[in-house]
Amino acid sequence: MTEENNSLFWHRVKLLALIGVFLAPFIGGWLALYVFEVRPENKNYGTLIQPVKKLEWPSVKSVDGMIYEGGFGRKWTFVLFSNEVCADKCQSNLFYMRQIRTLLNRDSERLQNVLITAASIDAEMLEFLKEYPDLVVIEGFSDESLLAQFSTDGEQRVGDDARLYLVDPDQNFMMVYPADNDEHRILDDIRKLMKLSQIG
Repeated sequence: MTEENNSLFWHRVKLLALIGVFLAPFIGGWLALYVFEVRPENKNYGTLIQPVKKLEWPSVKSVDGMIYEGGFGRKWTFVLFSNEVCADKCQSNLFYMRQIRTLLNRDSERLQNVLITAASIDAEMLEFLKEYPDLVVIEGFSDESLLAQFSTDGEQRVGDDARLYLVDPDQNFMMVYPADNDEHRILDDIRKLMKLSQIG
């Protein structure tokens, strides 16, 4: 091999090495994802609904006389269902919902809280709800077509426990949280969502 050919050979080797260094991360990522099926850990605390469900809301009337058509407007919405009187766990999660909204500070107006209960609001519950002036309350509600839309595999019937359901401003059901939850981790989820999304 002549000196000129030898020089050309090593230039080609260096060029191929540079191309290899550039492509290695992409090839490695492709192999990890599609060949070895390595998936990144889900960082959400709540269970993400995949695919998200577009909700079809019936017309509802709140206890203060407001009529809601097609959902509750262009806001992020926490919905808590109760098939019975809103008891201890239900009331605890109403408190956490209120705290999460308050701790969002300047973004607090982007989130609203909704309680939908099959029971009627009695005098005791009415007294309790005085501490929640911004809560939308729907009483005497048992529309199975709506409850079915919030149903998730392997979980109790919607409203049998105090799970929290998150609906986005486009009326998509996108996340569910357990009745026994960590409100600080829920707050982290909501902050991330609001940072990533400009809707609502």
